[in-house]
Order: sequence, then structure tokens, then C-alpha cells
Amino acid sequence: MLTSDGANSDFKKEDTQMIDKVKKVVWDLRNTITAVNELIADHATFKTVVDDIKALVNSIRNTLTGDSVIGKAGLAIGSTTTAVAHGAFYYAINGVLYLKAADGVGVAPGNDVIPEDKYGAVAFDIGADGTVDVIEAAGNATGYNSAALAAAGLPAVGADHVRMGYVTAMKSDGAFTFGATDLDAENTTVAYTDTGSGFAGVGAAVSTSSPATLSASLVTQTSL
Repeated sequence: MLTSDGANSDFKKEDTQMIDKVKKVVWDLRNTITAVNELIADHATFKTVVDDIKALVNSIRNTLTGDSVIGKAGLAIGSTTTAVAHGAFYYAINGVLYLKAADGVGVAPGNDVIPEDKYGAVAFDIGADGTVDVIEAAGNATGYNSAALAAAGLPAVGADHVRMGYVTAMKSDGAFTFGATDLDAENTTVAYTDTGSGFAGVGAAVSTSSPATLSASLVTQTSL
């Protein structure tokens, strides 16, 4: 038979053990809360990284499956000085890669007549068949007050085509006639602009970083 002192001793021992277990559970709960709070805070950072990666991957995919010039056409005056030459370059239509051979003689740049002291523009587009199409600015007949305005007057690129680039021209002592006036004639201002490579439009490298390793303690399970 236990004495009253022994019974009290047993109860105190059980109470102490129970209190220790409760303390351990409370401590584990505190660790759990700390870990959960850290995960919640890190989620926003992790989401930013995932969103940045998604944007970059989609940008690369759109470039690879779309229409774009790869490299530059290298527009310049041709050996026929009224025509526009180009170098060899790759381009893609609907993700299919094509190679356009160089043409040093040049492509006739249409026949629009630009009034004296005004600017005109023509663009050079190409499709899957490899034919170079000359696209003339809508207001060439009346001319533009600047090369930039002339370039802005060019129609958009047609479906399943890419723009190699464009040429702007002005003559200060008379009309400039595309296809008839030498591109290096006196008193002319002629500029050649290549379309940038489609890969130049790929999104920037991912600079964000995923969260560091959790600093919270590992949570262990405790049973009462």
C-alpha cells in the first residue's frame, strides 16, 4: 500500500511528465508556426521566379515558332546603283527555317516618285517562297517631312512574311524616283535600315532567385 506521501510523489511524477510532454508539443507547434510563416513569406519570392521563367520560356517559344529574321539582311546599294542589295541571311516562317542567298546586284525598289525635299520609304519583305516583295509607304506620292515619318508610313508586314528592312530616300534638287534615281546620286539622302534579329526580342535573362533554404528548425512529431 502506498502512503499518502508515496501517492503524492507518484502524482507529482506523472504531472511532471505530462507537463514536459505538453511543453514539447507547444515547442513543436511554435516551430511549425515559424516554418509555415517562412513558407508563406517565401512563396511570393518563389512565385516571382516561376513567373519570370515562364515569361522567358514563352518568349523563346514564340520566337522559335513564329515569323522572324535571324541575323540581318544587310541592305545596301547594289551593283546596279538604282537597286537595293542584301547579304545572305536566315529567316523563319511559322517556325520553319529558310536561307535567302545574297543578292549583290540588288532588288528594284519599286517606282514611287518622291517630291523634291521630301522623304519616301520602301520596305523589303520575304515569305516562305523566297520572293522579295517591295512594300511602298502610303504617302510617298506627297512625301514625308522626315525619314522617320516616311518609315512610319510603311504598311505592316503581311501574314507569313518577315520584313528584311527598309530604305528611306530624299533628293534636295528634284524628285527622287525609286528604281530610276541612283541611290548614290548627288544631293540625295538615302538610309538603309535592317530589321533586327528576332532573337533580339527574346526576354531578358532571369535575374530573380529562389528562396534560400528554410532557416526554421525541422518539426518533429511528439505523441502524448
